[in-house]
Amino acid sequence: MWRSAALFAALACVSCSNDWRTDMWYQPGGGSHAMVRPEPEGSVPLGARQHFDDRDEALTLAAPFATSDASIARGRALFTDRCVSCHGPEGHGAGPVGRYFPPAPDLGYAGIQGHPDGYLYATVILGGRAMPPMSQGLDETDLWDLVHLLRTIQPKAAP
Repeated sequence: MWRSAALFAALACVSCSNDWRTDMWYQPGGGSHAMVRPEPEGSVPLGARQHFDDRDEALTLAAPFATSDASIARGRALFTDRCVSCHGPEGHGAGPVGRYFPPAPDLGYAGIQGHPDGYLYATVILGGRAMPPMSQGLDETDLWDLVHLLRTIQPKAAP
């Protein structure tokens, strides 16, 4: 008796379909709720920053506020949080990520310091050659605080 019950249970399990586990994959889609509505003509999204396709488009941008000790201190905190892993604690490219990937450039190099503020601002937003975009979660003040801090990084002293 128990053999026939076990055989019946095994056959019942094999004959069952697995569709009950994938029903979320096969939902009817479309409809007006799935289409993106067009933006009204002339509208500007709230809190949106200027869009750049390339860092060179930001060359004429200037900081909306002057450099201050508070701005540099805030930039240092953001740099420590987001940039130290690649650029190192002093910005000279000695971060721990450089052990596994090509090292980040020294931010004190004359070539980097020679760029206008807008270029540095756009680099944080768009990223660089090997640098990913780093602006996620940063507002305009944060971005300019980072630029103000970058201006304080001096060239590395010769050994």
